[in-house]
Order: sequence, then structure tokens, then C-alpha cells
Amino acid sequence: MSSMLVSFIIPSYNSAHTVKRSLDSIYALSLNSSEFEVIFVDDCSTDNTCDIVAEYHTQHPNITLLKQPTNNRQGAARNKGMSVAKGEYICFVDSDDAVTEGIVAAIRLAKEQNTDMTVFHFVNANEHGIITKEADKLSFKEEQEQNKHSYWCSAPWGYIYKTAFLQKVNYPFAEGALYEDSDFVAVHLYYAQRMAYSPELGYIAYYREGSTTHSTSYKNSADYFLLGSRMLAFYTIIQQDIDSHKRTDEGIQQFADGILEGAIHNVTMSLKRVFKLNSPPEIVRYYKRIDSHVSRYAIYTDPRMYKYTYGWSKIAHLGIRYKYLSILINSCLLVAYQLYVKLKNH
Repeated sequence: MSSMLVSFIIPSYNSAHTVKRSLDSIYALSLNSSEFEVIFVDDCSTDNTCDIVAEYHTQHPNITLLKQPTNNRQGAARNKGMSVAKGEYICFVDSDDAVTEGIVAAIRLAKEQNTDMTVFHFVNANEHGIITKEADKLSFKEEQEQNKHSYWCSAPWGYIYKTAFLQKVNYPFAEGALYEDSDFVAVHLYYAQRMAYSPELGYIAYYREGSTTHSTSYKNSADYFLLGSRMLAFYTIIQQDIDSHKRTDEGIQQFADGILEGAIHNVTMSLKRVFKLNSPPEIVRYYKRIDSHVSRYAIYTDPRMYKYTYGWSKIAHLGIRYKYLSILINSCLLVAYQLYVKLKNH
């Protein structure tokens, strides 16, 4: 077993203006330097992020800077960090967020109870540090009584993970795509045997206006669809386990239904966002991105998806069978909408 307690993994891209806040919060914790390491994985930043991290290394030898050869988004960066982590436990920290002392309590609890995953309290804040959202403080024990597989937080930074558990499950983050984390968390919640909750505040997630996660682009819109397809595939596995009586624990069907709802939500969200794209070429790129990864036809004709998509179904099926017709329909709707807005403004 590793003698190092925890590895903090930080994926980053052009985070020069926030990375000090993130690193300072880690080095302010009451952990001995021999108890932890910081693995900073840079995803081809074009600013001076790496220079700042290299500067920290002169004062803190337990920080490692890894540079990705090509930009492949947060999922690939986190996977790289996990592949070299030496800690008994892993914490994911985003480069624009901050940890607080409560995360140490959660790490100690994870060690004490030998958990696969440990949940801790977190808040969301704007760039001025004003809290905009606070996680529900219902005790995790109460949530567990209601549903053993409670979907507490869909972000990977909401948990302490036992490294051996991550290796056993062996389900990496999706690479090269946004929204790579929801299915990662769901899968590990499903397989976790031992969990605990620490009520102390351990993490501050900062919301940044203009973030690529919140923008509307063909990649963003397509990646909602790709997340939905991954969640649908995972739902199939869970349902097979239930039908074969491999999993009979209380709340497991409710958990499975939640995963299916997540799949449906993300696929339909993707469809709605097509109409917000800026031009027909963006619509073409949207379809190309999806079709290079999954079969839209297989997803839309899946009876579990079909009965929830209703109004999308007829147009969707035409568009799936005749891709260029789908592009033409969406492009005409987009041009018509832009014309409507222009006439309305005059």
C-alpha cells in the first residue's frame, strides 16, 4: 500500500489567472508535505500557466507538472494524472476552484472508514467569491436510507476516491469531449461498496462567465449528445444486472431510472441546442462530430429513448436516415429564425 495519503489532480488549460488560487488553497491545508502530491496536467496552454506552476515547484517539490502532447480536454488530463498518482486516495481539483480545510477531514474519514468514495460539502461561488449555490446539507446517511445510490454530485471533484477502487473499476473519463464527468461519477457510484459523508465544507467551485462549458457551439451541443449516449450504454448494463438478479439492493432500480433520465435529458438538450447554432456550417460540424463517435440511428430507435423524445421522433428519424435532409431542415429553421429576429427588431 502506498505510504502517500492523497494525490490532488489538477487538469488545466490557460488558467494563469486562477491557478494560484487553486494551488495556494491546497498548500494552505493542514497536510504534511509528505502526505500528499499535486499532479498538474496542462492541456497545451498558450498562456504562462506552466511558468507559474514551475515557479511553485521551486518551493514545493511535491508538485509535478505534466504537459499533454495535444489538446484533448479535461478528461484526458485527469486520466493522465490518475495513471501516475501515488496517493492512496485521489482528489480532483479544477484549476479555477479552491479547496478548504474540510477536505482534509473528508480524506481522514475516507482513511478511517476505508471507503471507496467519500462525499463532502461544497459551495458554488462567482468570481467575486460570493456564494451563489450551496449543496443540500441533508445528511448523507439520510440520503442513503432513501436511496443507496444517491446522486449527490455529478462533478468528480465532489468526492474522495480510493485509488485502488478507481483502478479496479477501470472506467476512465471520456477524452476529447466536454461533459466528461457525469457518467464517470455515476459509474463509480454504482460500483462503490463503502461510502461516507463528511459535512464540513471542503470545496469552492467558482463559476466563470464565458466558460466554454456554458457557451453554445457545435462542440458543446454535440457533446451533450455524446454524454447521453454514454449514459444510455451504462443504463443498459445496470438494467441487465437488475434483470439477471445480479443486483437486487434497495434503490438500484431508482438509480437506473435516474441514469436513463440523464441520457434522455442530454440527448434532447443536444437537439434543442442545434437551433441556437450560428450558421448552417456549424450545423454540419455538429452532425459530423456526433456521427464520428456514435450511431444516432441506434440511439433514436432505441425504444427507451423513443418514448421520451416524442415531438423530435419523426424529424429525428428522417434526419438520421437522411443526414443531409436533417442538415437542410435545421439550416432552414435557423435562417427563418434569424430573419424573424431581424424583422422583429425593425
